[in-house]
Amino acid sequence: MEKIDNLDKKILEIISNNARIPFKDVAAECGVSRAAIHQRVQRLIDMGVIVGSGYHVNPASLGYTTCTYVGIKLEKGSMYKGVVQEFLKIPEIVECHFTTGPYTMLVKL
Repeated sequence: MEKIDNLDKKILEIISNNARIPFKDVAAECGVSRAAIHQRVQRLIDMGVIVGSGYHVNPASLGYTTCTYVGIKLEKGSMYKGVVQEFLKIPEIVECHFTTGPYTMLVKL
């Protein structure tokens, strides 16, 4: 795996705080060219360090006033693939995690 240096860390900090910031502004803050920022960000994507970008929607603005977590116990751990496929059909489920302890999975609705 390639190393992450201080410039990479600074870029990550800046774009983590504002994913919409123009590369020219990141470049100015880091003291390098826009091309250098573009290359660094692309490398970080290729390395799997940056795995996505997007917008965060406020659920309350859409009428969702409650957030809940539900623990799921599966009869067999091998059932998880099928269960996850069924969960994908439920739009209110926004996260699903495998856990240790009394539950096999924890879902966020």
